[in-house]
Amino acid sequence: MFPQGMRLSQRLHKKYIFASKALTWTTKPTNIRHLHDIRPPISNFSTQEPAPVSKFPANILSRASMAPKPNTEKKNRSVMYSFIGVSIVGFILWFRSNSKKQKLPFSAQKVWKEAIWQESDRMDFNYKEALRRYIEALETCDRSHVEPLSDDYTRIELKIAEMYEKLNMVDEAQTLYQELLCRFFEALNVPGKVDESERGEVLRKDLRILIKSLEINKDIESGKKRLLQHLLLAQEEILSKSPELKEFFENRKKKLSMIKDVNKDPNDDFKTFVSEENIKIDDQGYMILDLEKNSSAWEPFKEEFFTSRDLYTAYCLSSKDIAAALSCKITSVEWMVMADMPPGQILLSQANLGSLFYLQAEKLEADLNQLEQKKSEESDQELDMGTYIKAVRFVRKNRDLCLERAQKCFDSVISFAKRNRKIRFHVKDQLDPSVAQSIALSTYGMGVLSLHEGVLVKAEKLFKDSITMAKETDFNELLAEAEKELEKTAILKAARKENLN
Repeated sequence: MFPQGMRLSQRLHKKYIFASKALTWTTKPTNIRHLHDIRPPISNFSTQEPAPVSKFPANILSRASMAPKPNTEKKNRSVMYSFIGVSIVGFILWFRSNSKKQKLPFSAQKVWKEAIWQESDRMDFNYKEALRRYIEALETCDRSHVEPLSDDYTRIELKIAEMYEKLNMVDEAQTLYQELLCRFFEALNVPGKVDESERGEVLRKDLRILIKSLEINKDIESGKKRLLQHLLLAQEEILSKSPELKEFFENRKKKLSMIKDVNKDPNDDFKTFVSEENIKIDDQGYMILDLEKNSSAWEPFKEEFFTSRDLYTAYCLSSKDIAAALSCKITSVEWMVMADMPPGQILLSQANLGSLFYLQAEKLEADLNQLEQKKSEESDQELDMGTYIKAVRFVRKNRDLCLERAQKCFDSVISFAKRNRKIRFHVKDQLDPSVAQSIALSTYGMGVLSLHEGVLVKAEKLFKDSITMAKETDFNELLAEAEKELEKTAILKAARKENLN
């Protein structure tokens, strides 16, 4: 039974908003650089210091000066010539490798530097003049026939888009992002257009631009469609290189072919992915990557790929398609284990998956309410009782199943943290706050489930614990939600006490 005044369906709209925020907490990995910094600028001179020349022992040099051997001078000269020859070859190779990367003409470089100067604080952030200079640099590249897929050309376009955004010319920026995405998408789909060794890096740039464009996107449906297109392109690339992912799809296809009952859930064998088998802990209690896994197929766009998948999940939630969001998130968590993603991100994704299961339970609870309302409005003659009972049983079973899976997701994170207590003490030492956030979110989730079951004392304790952890890690979004739920719990406790008296 639901506590009075706290039916799940009444909080459905707020949960949409909170869950969509929660699912984007993982979409900003700290190791993704600014978009215009796709590749660091190449210097014309090597900054690497020459290796120190080994010193000869003093006694050898002194002996050589006192008693020189025949042909010593000739041998020293040949060694010197050999050294000079090797140095020249090394310099030529270095110059060739850098000349391939540096495709920006000198005239464009000059204008580029002027544009950077204009947007700096020294020029009072003159974005309008900087924009004009960047456009001039791009036109210079066009006249010099610079490859539009090159890093330097793309970097100028991204700076132009950045200036548009800073000047509140959002439509112009979005148009430029779309042109870039179309160019990369077409190049990746045309055989031979992009060298096989460069495909991963081009996909990485494509996904970065996609993520940036979605930050200012206003049309949910078009954004969702565009996101899916580019995700499928990256997925095909991974599939062609990853035997694990190929096996995953084959197993899923086999599982679906074996299911004959349309009402049966293909994920009935649902299991959580947070365990010592998937997340490795060293002797000091730190979570470490499993370097034995062959996750090279996901490189170098692994972070961008999972960030994009999280965005797709958030888009599904925005369009109130919880089933699609849930399906996407289940797959994402399993793939994160295959790709050997940072353990903290796996933990947080597992906690977010629990939130999605709870959202689906709320949706099904609302469906139950509609069925009950329909029964009360129609007479027994108009209502097919057989169909009604079957529908109620189906919806109720799925609601209970979602609540059970939500509890499994939250409990797996909390249990993992309890079994490996040292990770709690290393949270502040880690750059990634996902570990602490996943524990706080799971504790909050268990509190919501306890509130749903009417166990108010337990819910109150869990909400207080999640508030403490949220404050420790500056998890402000969760802190606000947990404080609201704690306040509701206190009101319900007071009402229950009054009714007993």
